[in-house]
Amino acid sequence: MADVEPWSSRRGSICWMPPPSPSSRPPGWDDDWERSWEASVAGSQEDLHPVRVVRIDKGGISVSETAGSDRLVVAAKAVRRVVVGDVCGLDAEAGRIESILPRRTVFERRAPGAERDTVAVSAKAIAANMDVVLVLQGLDSGVNSSRLAREMVLAWESRAQPVVVLTKTDLCTPEEITPQRDLASRFAPGVPVVCVSSTGSSDSGTRELEPYLPTGTVAALLGASGTGKSTLANALAGRPVQLTGEVREGDQRGRHTTTSGQMLPLTRDRWLIDTPGIRGVGLWHADEGLEAAFADLAPFAAQCRFADCTHNAEPGCGILAAVSDGALPQDRLDIWHELLGEVEQLEAQSTELEREARREANQRSRRRAAGRRSR
Repeated sequence: MADVEPWSSRRGSICWMPPPSPSSRPPGWDDDWERSWEASVAGSQEDLHPVRVVRIDKGGISVSETAGSDRLVVAAKAVRRVVVGDVCGLDAEAGRIESILPRRTVFERRAPGAERDTVAVSAKAIAANMDVVLVLQGLDSGVNSSRLAREMVLAWESRAQPVVVLTKTDLCTPEEITPQRDLASRFAPGVPVVCVSSTGSSDSGTRELEPYLPTGTVAALLGASGTGKSTLANALAGRPVQLTGEVREGDQRGRHTTTSGQMLPLTRDRWLIDTPGIRGVGLWHADEGLEAAFADLAPFAAQCRFADCTHNAEPGCGILAAVSDGALPQDRLDIWHELLGEVEQLEAQSTELEREARREANQRSRRRAAGRRSR
């Protein structure tokens, strides 16, 4: 298959991307990274070498200075929050990461550990500097529209281009696939929807992904356990690069066959960032992602009588009129309200925590001043 023209990370636009990385540079290196390196690192820290983080697990951080040459390193205290895909400056002699280049894109989720009805007010970055986010949904259990909408918010917020991938077509009939694909398109408007088989063979639909994974592309996988992320990675690489596991009978949940974040080499100078399955997808600050994921609501919102319409019960609401006329599904509006409420709750809690931090800082300052006056 001839190489296709790469697309940019901007929705709806297609443009040439820089040529593949030279063999003397880290995976995915291009002219933009060269300029970023010269501007932020090369002039001030000449003893550092550019590397890319290709794996993070309990064993440590692995980086590549050139494609295929991995080594274990440590990170300086100031840059301990490195994630897979980061482009960094390495002190090769000390084996220590000293700097992180500005991220082009970053995939973040709400930090885990909070109860389901409690909003954690910290973020956890999962991957960085990907061009495409492949959002996986398994057809064996059907498209989860609520989760897909949430995943689309996260994908758009990362500033990478999302592509929805419906897996396990071999477990469904064509009559079952069509409505599921239509449902995915409805909850991911303007986003390509590709169907692939769970067998991972070259004829299983991965060829349909080729236009979205041109030479030099770094893609990231997003999907719940059991959606076939590892199988897709193997199919795209043309060889076994990931362990795969069967889903449990009864709930169709998959085992966590991926236990670390890693950047896997594919064919044609492409890379795939794989991360452990995410069961609960918690939003972080996601105003831009929410707006992009629900861009289909914007034309109706423009018809609202009041500029501050909440689209709940106001008279003259363009969105409610669209629902009443059947131009907009009620379930799509319901999910938008749910996600908007979550983002607003997070912002309110973040603001309150900032106020408490300022009050505590002011109280400490007053106590120190009082202590100095009493001496």
